[in-house]
Amino acid sequence: MKNKYVKEIALSKNKKRKTLLYVTLGILSVLLISLIGGSIYVLMVIRDIPPIDKWMEIKPSQTTIIYSIDNKILGRLYKENRIYVPLYKISPYLQQAVVVSEDKEFYTHSGVSIRGLIRAIIVDLLHLEKKQGGSTITQQVAELLFLSPERTINKKIKKIYIAIKLEKFFTKQQILEMYLNLIYWGHGTYGAEAASQYYFGKSASELTIPEAALLAGIIPAPENLSPYKNPEKALALRNIVIEKLYQEGYINQSEYEKAIKAPLGVIKRDNNSSTQNIAPYFFNYVLKELINKFGKDMVYGGGLKVYTTLDTNLQSYAESSLKKIISQYGKKYKVSQGALLAIDPNTGYIKAWVGGIDYSKSQFDRVSMAVRQPGSAFKPFVYLTALQKGFQPYDLIEEREVTYTFNKKEWKPKNYDGKLHGTVTLQEALENSYNIATILLLEEIGVGDVIRNARRLGIESPLEPSLALALGTSGVTLYELVRAYCGFANGGNRVTPIAILRVEDSKGNIIYNSTPEIVPVIEKDVDATLVKMMKRVITNGTGKRANIGRPAAGKTGTTDDYRDAWFIGFTPDLCAGVWMGNDDYTPTNKVPGGLLPAMTWKEFMQNALKDVPPREFDFLIEEKTEIPQGQPNTEQNQNPTYTSP
Repeated sequence: MKNKYVKEIALSKNKKRKTLLYVTLGILSVLLISLIGGSIYVLMVIRDIPPIDKWMEIKPSQTTIIYSIDNKILGRLYKENRIYVPLYKISPYLQQAVVVSEDKEFYTHSGVSIRGLIRAIIVDLLHLEKKQGGSTITQQVAELLFLSPERTINKKIKKIYIAIKLEKFFTKQQILEMYLNLIYWGHGTYGAEAASQYYFGKSASELTIPEAALLAGIIPAPENLSPYKNPEKALALRNIVIEKLYQEGYINQSEYEKAIKAPLGVIKRDNNSSTQNIAPYFFNYVLKELINKFGKDMVYGGGLKVYTTLDTNLQSYAESSLKKIISQYGKKYKVSQGALLAIDPNTGYIKAWVGGIDYSKSQFDRVSMAVRQPGSAFKPFVYLTALQKGFQPYDLIEEREVTYTFNKKEWKPKNYDGKLHGTVTLQEALENSYNIATILLLEEIGVGDVIRNARRLGIESPLEPSLALALGTSGVTLYELVRAYCGFANGGNRVTPIAILRVEDSKGNIIYNSTPEIVPVIEKDVDATLVKMMKRVITNGTGKRANIGRPAAGKTGTTDDYRDAWFIGFTPDLCAGVWMGNDDYTPTNKVPGGLLPAMTWKEFMQNALKDVPPREFDFLIEEKTEIPQGQPNTEQNQNPTYTSP
């Protein structure tokens, strides 16, 4: 009986040992399977992460900045408003402030802070929601560079893996540089440099202790904590960061006391103010050229520095001149719009570009997009061709009533004043803008050669090969007309207008450099004679309101129905054109080119050239053009009576 009992106890113990063994093996099996499964899962999650040797090729989007020729910022282009700068160009105060506020153990951990991760889990569990971040600076860099914003277990795995790899591949300084250039700082700014310029109007290298602490303090929620939206909260957070800087030994007692008492110090910003660029019509023109040359991705994300030909002083004079004349006389004369373009005729550099009165109300560019009839502003091409064919300014032409038939319709051209002027010289006909004399001249020299000359000088719009061309009935743009007149101003050379001087990439390498394109297309002696004739338009003829008291030449232009009024003129140093009218093509109140456009041109040119010494066109022929008896040379008369075109 006793042996049987002992035997039963022994069997029971063996059974329990086997059961425990089986359970242990089962648990170990589950753990092993889980480990293997987890490892396989992790490997599958991280397999789409690019190889580490490709990480250096990842470039954050950077802001492209466009500058004027006098080094003013015309505007910025970006997907993310970021200016990437090396760590040594970021204030050490900001580096320290970000570390103490975002990742105190940054310099000691290997990408993942176990203590921070446990602390975040505990806080989150206590609040039953995500309250604590737990991500190190390295993990945040991993997220900013490689990961999407959603919160998933896959993302957490990837973030930890990438952070550990980052720490092995990059130094702490490189990781901190990436972080400070990548993070969002509110109001559309990314990175320390753009944020410093936005909030304090200075470079990131110039930030003080309180300024750096403010930027570090608002990182968790830069929009809501912005000093512009929530100054009290921003100030409190800034002071917390200053306290941490002091506690960690980055600043001393004196620096702490001074910083804690400092005001927020952000620059003033009007929430209702316009974000419109300087010279917005020109800016858009430059943007199109940049995209054509470099593509949209490079322009909006490549961090280019674009240096243009525009002079902001001349731009300001152009805008104020146009607005002044239209605001004073626009209502009376029923003129609602205008445009002005100025080009250096010797280089093709575009110096001022005003495509309309108010860009915020209309982005339609009347310099390059509006195709309008030039009226008599086209006549110089007729007289240029006549001079090439042997005509002289003192040659005579008799005005008479003429009738032409076009498309089975009769056309009886008339002069501006409705009169016939009898026998006149070519000089008189041009300076007084006689229509009939110019049509008769065109009939004699041929339309084809006039069109060829216009093409040589830069007119690209379609030109109707008819006698009506003498009156400027074929539409052109102000851009084309000013470009062509540059050829008159520089001695007969076609210029290619230049808006972009050079372009540098984000590292300062020059990737584009423009050179003036000057091509001789008109004989210099012929052009000299034409310019002498056009000078008398200003001193004696229809353009007297454009007289600026220095050597200048030009031509008025008015369409028969008064829908378009022009003045295009030039000195040896600057060629400028003005157009006025209405976008809906309604007629003005009988505005000729010699009135408001000439007044605007004069206002602009006097300001634009006030620091430029007057000089004569250096290509003019020394001998005076003979003036026939009965036609006194009044070229030096600076104040003749006005005759409308």
